[in-house]
Amino acid sequence: MSEAKEIRKSGSNRKALMFAIVAATAILAMLPSAPCFAAGLLKPVGGGDENDVYLKSHHVNVTINNGFARTEVDQVFANDSDYDLRAIYSFPVPKQASLSELSLWIDGNEVIGEVLEKERARRIHEEQVQKGNDTALAEKDEYKTFEVYVYPVRANDETRIRLVYYQPVEIDLNVGRYVYPLAEGGVDEERIAFWSVDDTVHGSFTFDLNLKSAFPVKDIRLPSHLSKATIEQIQSGEEDSPGGENYHVNITSENGDSLARDIIVYYRLDDSVPGRVELIPYREDPSENGTFMVVVTPAADLQRISEGVDFTFVLDISGSMSGGKIATLVDGVSRVIGKMKPEDRFRIVTFNNSACDFTRGYISATPSNVEGVLKSVRSISAGGGTNLYAGIKLAYNRLDDDRTTGIILVTDGVANVGNTQQKHFLDLLRQYDIRLFTFVIGNSANQPLLERLAIDSGGFAMNISDGDDIAGRIIQAKAKILYENLHDVELKFHGEKVINLTPAKAGNLYQGQQLVMFGQYNGTGEVQVELKARISGRERSWKCTADLPEIDTDNPELERLWALSAIEDVMKDIRENGEDERLRKRVVDLGTEYSLVTDYTSMLVISEMEMENEQIQRRNADRVNKERTAQEQRKAAPVRNYRVDHNTTNPSGNNGMFDGRRSPGVGSGPVGPLFIALALFLKGKKRQR
Repeated sequence: MSEAKEIRKSGSNRKALMFAIVAATAILAMLPSAPCFAAGLLKPVGGGDENDVYLKSHHVNVTINNGFARTEVDQVFANDSDYDLRAIYSFPVPKQASLSELSLWIDGNEVIGEVLEKERARRIHEEQVQKGNDTALAEKDEYKTFEVYVYPVRANDETRIRLVYYQPVEIDLNVGRYVYPLAEGGVDEERIAFWSVDDTVHGSFTFDLNLKSAFPVKDIRLPSHLSKATIEQIQSGEEDSPGGENYHVNITSENGDSLARDIIVYYRLDDSVPGRVELIPYREDPSENGTFMVVVTPAADLQRISEGVDFTFVLDISGSMSGGKIATLVDGVSRVIGKMKPEDRFRIVTFNNSACDFTRGYISATPSNVEGVLKSVRSISAGGGTNLYAGIKLAYNRLDDDRTTGIILVTDGVANVGNTQQKHFLDLLRQYDIRLFTFVIGNSANQPLLERLAIDSGGFAMNISDGDDIAGRIIQAKAKILYENLHDVELKFHGEKVINLTPAKAGNLYQGQQLVMFGQYNGTGEVQVELKARISGRERSWKCTADLPEIDTDNPELERLWALSAIEDVMKDIRENGEDERLRKRVVDLGTEYSLVTDYTSMLVISEMEMENEQIQRRNADRVNKERTAQEQRKAAPVRNYRVDHNTTNPSGNNGMFDGRRSPGVGSGPVGPLFIALALFLKGKKRQR
């Protein structure tokens, strides 16, 4: 069956399978009157004693190695007043991040925080504040922010804290992307009404990133910090593995800086990098379960869909889209329309409190039609609430059953009018045969909702920051839509040694996408890895053999990443069906055992003596010490290659699981021409060596 015919199959008697890109725009508004939030110290609107606390220094250290990133934030608060004050530091929740360390320096010594159930942690913290004792507390505000409460910042003195979080690194079309999130979306109206944010670092600010790659790196780029960043390739020693590379990126400001703009680091792998399977294990004790992360980069032969496509653009014109967001939205839409073929058509739906068919149906994508509609779109003013449900529902109406349809929804991702519960959106999707492609721009958007809709519908989710090349990312998404994809992907481990795979659902894979999963294992030795999928109705299978070691202590952080993914599987159930005691307990148990800040757990720092008084186990302190030891060992070691599909027992031979095919990238393969803008964007200035 051809891809064109397959995508027309529908359980609701529709021939057209609908595509959608949800671009959640949380770009900082450019107009002075627009609300603007960033990472920084929260201070009450209208003043207050807390305004005397400020950020004296902010130092960020990032290490990208073995498929995940470690981000450490070390900062000092200062208080120039004559009395003790508190500090509340807030920053956006990074995508797929586990806040795993909170340290507070008490009497000159670092004390590492421990994770407790949220209510207990808050109670103990408040009791310590009442006693005047040193204490810090890290809490998660759903998908929006992490907030760190520190008391006291002593009169005419300084207080130091350290935060650490881990996250998988996204590689798409051979381009790795790391985001240090600082800009908030400005979508939380209650928060904006109560708090202002001091996002200024008054003293020294540094951002250091070290990249260790087992595969050759073609280029590195920091689009939002071109004039400030220096990039250096560290010369490899003779003992390094072939192809292993090490890079250092630095931004330094000794005289203050702002925390209002995301720092984005792109690194582009060489076009010669193959499709592959990488398995990174961790096991300290043979009597306990091991943990692993598996990364599959397919190199399947995906063909372009040749027939014309109808695109429906669903544009959010609510109040949160004011200022620069509307301009960004129109620019991105115009770039996509400009790439359409003569046989394509487009339609525009707008929504705020309600939804409206702006173009009154589809029109051909001729230059005159495009220009005429865009002139009207540029005159739109933002206002009102965000009825996301109404916008999506209207987009499903008036489809041409004989044509493939794509729906591109541009919103800040925070529904606050009409149906707002996740269950309502999922019920709507189930009425249609839909693939939903979510484009989440900025921070503080409802990523759990948007990503759930994408994966459940067979689509994919993309993230965009205020510092990204937005047009390039939208073109990138359009290129994926116009090619065949891997349907109903399954990753299987044969041999009954692997347990507790997460995430529970793999979804579909599109051109250049990776599949990242975590699991545990209770047996050692060889295990067969099989990737199963359909391409245009045809069953396909790829196999290789991997080894599960009895002992491998290089990457203890994988235990936290596995637990975080398992927690997210539970949270998906809670968001759809509501909380119950069993599900809540599962999140609390995983959060406390693996020391993760979640919706139901928080990280608390009190003195060592108070820890003993409260009978708090030092689980996280032990875990952190183990992780820091491994990190120091990896720092001095050569780059390690974890590829497993090119061994001699691989059924496909030494060329690998995908028979030596190259991984699709921006500079190679059939999608190359659509990525000229992105490729130019990634070239940047010549890196220093």
